[in-house]
Amino acid sequence: MALGSAAQAGGLDRTGQNLSALFSQGNVISIDVHRARPDIEGRDALGRSTGQVADAYTQWGFAYKQDLNPQTSMLIMLTHPFGLDIGYDRHQSPLLGGTEARVNTHELLGALRYRWNEQWGVHGGLRMQRSEGKVGFGGRIFGGASGYHVDFRPSTEPGYLLGLSYERPDIALRIAGTYYSAIHHKMSTLENVLPMTTSTSSTSPQSFNLDAQVAIASNTLLFGQIRWTQWSKFRLSPLVFASQTGGGSLADLEDTTTYSLGLGQKLSSQWTGFAAVSYDRKNHTNALSALRPTNGRTGYMLGVNYQGQDFKLTPWISYQCLGAADISIANRTIARFGDSAVKVFGVTLDYAF
Repeated sequence: MALGSAAQAGGLDRTGQNLSALFSQGNVISIDVHRARPDIEGRDALGRSTGQVADAYTQWGFAYKQDLNPQTSMLIMLTHPFGLDIGYDRHQSPLLGGTEARVNTHELLGALRYRWNEQWGVHGGLRMQRSEGKVGFGGRIFGGASGYHVDFRPSTEPGYLLGLSYERPDIALRIAGTYYSAIHHKMSTLENVLPMTTSTSSTSPQSFNLDAQVAIASNTLLFGQIRWTQWSKFRLSPLVFASQTGGGSLADLEDTTTYSLGLGQKLSSQWTGFAAVSYDRKNHTNALSALRPTNGRTGYMLGVNYQGQDFKLTPWISYQCLGAADISIANRTIARFGDSAVKVFGVTLDYAF
């Protein structure tokens, strides 16, 4: 049972780097699409509305899993693991209008799983990640820095994953741990205050997923995940910005741990329903930057599986409750965001061959 997408999870996480396709039965092609609609709006220090600061986005993924022999399986997967779309309308808040941050990441993953007996297996593989983005400052609060803009050109670099799994098929038990390496990017950078391009180093975070499931009744499955991601190593310090801020970073993220727990119930020979809840605790930093208008998250997911002769269709919905945040610059509160939310609608199609 997959937990689906971790839309708006900790840091810039958008998928939770879900590897469930590797453990599916038989040969499978899987396509996942979902649409997220954030509702994040606050008020600046002048009492003006910021307007909606997070754009709606569509996320998709593709996976191809094949058994090479009774002990060995392969997986090829294309995903968008990380992303950010924050923008303040120039016609709304005079303090922050024009401020924006866009991050887009694509990842191609190839992995193998080998089972040396019915209980134990290992898996591992290579990842090729392409990352790009842009950041801009706008509004009175930035003074002379208002109008600063920086583009980070696409960078493609490799990484890897390693994991271990234990299974008991008689009780549908599976425990799998997967480590994803950090990926170090060196991006060609264009700041609008320089007539030339420079180079900026950035690290896509290392992470670890612990997934578990077990049958607690003949038709009931309990499943969950603990995910740790080292977002504190993700820094963006372009040349001019770093020189003016004493080596400061455009990113100010903390490490995150996401907890998820769900229940699946077989309703008939073709239908299964499931529900899940996920949680990211609030960060210790109370005052955040304009590019982090929320703090903490509790998410709820409902969905069903319809099992056809050679396909499985899984529509699902999710409601993400995002915690309130105060935005500050130089220890001065410039905006307050109350509790926010993100609605997510998705569908997964699995075809067995």
